[in-house]
Amino acid sequence: MGPAPPRPMPVRESRTEGRSTSARCLLRRSAGLVPGGFLSPQHRATLPGKSKIIGRRARCQNGMEYPSLELRQLRYFVTVGRQRHFGRAAALLRVAQPALSRQVAKLEAELGVQLLQRHARGVSLTAEGEALLARAEAVLAEAGALLEEARAQPREPQGTVSLGFSPSVAELFGGRLAALSLRRYPQVRLRITTAASPVLEAWIQEGRVDVAILNGPSDPSRFLLTPLLEEPVCLIGRRDDPRLATDRVELAALNRLPLVVTGPPDGPMQRMLVAAQAQAQQALSPLAQVDTAVVGRQLVLAGVGPMVEVVAVVKAELEAGTLKAVPIGDLRLQRFLARARGRAGSDAVARVAGLMRDCVAEMVAEGSWPGAVALGGGHMEGQNGR
Repeated sequence: MGPAPPRPMPVRESRTEGRSTSARCLLRRSAGLVPGGFLSPQHRATLPGKSKIIGRRARCQNGMEYPSLELRQLRYFVTVGRQRHFGRAAALLRVAQPALSRQVAKLEAELGVQLLQRHARGVSLTAEGEALLARAEAVLAEAGALLEEARAQPREPQGTVSLGFSPSVAELFGGRLAALSLRRYPQVRLRITTAASPVLEAWIQEGRVDVAILNGPSDPSRFLLTPLLEEPVCLIGRRDDPRLATDRVELAALNRLPLVVTGPPDGPMQRMLVAAQAQAQQALSPLAQVDTAVVGRQLVLAGVGPMVEVVAVVKAELEAGTLKAVPIGDLRLQRFLARARGRAGSDAVARVAGLMRDCVAEMVAEGSWPGAVALGGGHMEGQNGR
């Protein structure tokens, strides 16, 4: 008696525009999957050698056959590929490491290729793994979009959206955003947390924050970034400080001043200052380092010394005439709207992210964000800023 025929793959239907479509087949087509392989012929040509596809097959409604992939396997592989370490990936995914290893190995078996090179210090991606990584992220993003589309109802967005800002951005921007969100999306609840940019980056990756405003992420490839604005970095001191009696301060002059610098040593502001000083063959030696611009502002008002920051953090003091700000060379800070790559958010998250972008643009246009210049709003990767 011969082996039993393979069980047919269950078909999930989407009623979008009146058509019934296998969601799994749709995802594979969108990611470039073709019968007999996981890469399109054009992409496959860029890889060394040939990849023989083995394992179970699934047949879509159009008669094509594909490896029987699971979204969970792709999500696990993407996380391991980004973290380069099974232990860290297991912690982020909140699964046991052996279970994670089995699922990734199962994916490799389904595709018939080695995706990861295991070694003592973690893992590295093979050429096939590198090629699959970007496509797997696209599949996961479209899967999330399909789920949102299937669940979409003619109703207001609802739920909780977690936002992350630096303390100074929250002070300038948080109240206006919350009031606007309440008027426009009354069923959405905002949870606003504040921290330095390095901490916000970690919270985005861990899923504790849905959307954040970052000042120059340390690794832009980990995020979906939308440029918001840029601001000149200034030397900020008391109005009667004679050292600020100029239109511009050169970088070389900073070493002769009792500077107050803000943020953690690995934060964007200090990274930018150290890089600029190194390029000028100088070393940054501040008098005081403080975690937040709020504390730095108090030191400046107390006469400790001038602070390196942006104009927006002392908006009220500039308007009152107690402080003065002078640009430092050509240093500029860039701010980005940031979300985690490969993670589909709810409709409420998408609506609030758009509201944040619009709110920043309005504040820049009307001058409520002092010294800021709006940047283009398209998604981007790999740009560095403060």
